[in-house]
Amino acid sequence: MYLGIDIHKPYAQVAVMDEAGEIVEEVRVENANLDELAQHYAGAKAAIEAINNHYHIYDTLSEYLDVTATHPTKLTLIANTDKKTDRVDAKELARMVRLDSVPESYVPTDEIRETRALVRGRQKLVQNRTEFANKIHGLLSDHGITRQVKPLSVSGRESLRELSLPTPWNELLTSYLAVLNARQRHHRDFDIHFSTGSYALSVGSEIGRFDFSRLVQ
Repeated sequence: MYLGIDIHKPYAQVAVMDEAGEIVEEVRVENANLDELAQHYAGAKAAIEAINNHYHIYDTLSEYLDVTATHPTKLTLIANTDKKTDRVDAKELARMVRLDSVPESYVPTDEIRETRALVRGRQKLVQNRTEFANKIHGLLSDHGITRQVKPLSVSGRESLRELSLPTPWNELLTSYLAVLNARQRHHRDFDIHFSTGSYALSVGSEIGRFDFSRLVQ
């Protein structure tokens, strides 16, 4: 049997094709119940479209099926239909699996997925810190304070605590500094975990500089 599985956030449309190319079943399944479908067709070949949430589904299906994650762009180029519905897409995937013509998409290992998640998390922390540092710069500028202050440094935050702004801006400044302190602690703890834990990477060492950007593409 050959399964074409068109995945959406809450559900998947599934088409099952036999060796002769005939559709023997079409069904819409909640994503949470896809493991039951996979068990029923254990050993069959299947194709899913690589979308944002497909890793978990890929892992679930792979326990029972021979699954290929399809490349969305290439799939669009070679699919022989211009009628885009869930049922049509699922049948087209099943047809391509049967013909062994599925444009395959790379599925990263668990280790790479975990590392990507950590790198993205770190980027979010950096962006969040920068956002609040910019809020502080804006607050100072609004009150004619032009001296150079670095809110991301310990000494910079200490000097900012000595400022006295009118209400309610003084309360805002205090709140921004509290958030920055918390973000700095999170950032430091994150880096310690990242550099000493199971995800440690040698950056700029004898193995060469690690390109973090390719992990988050």
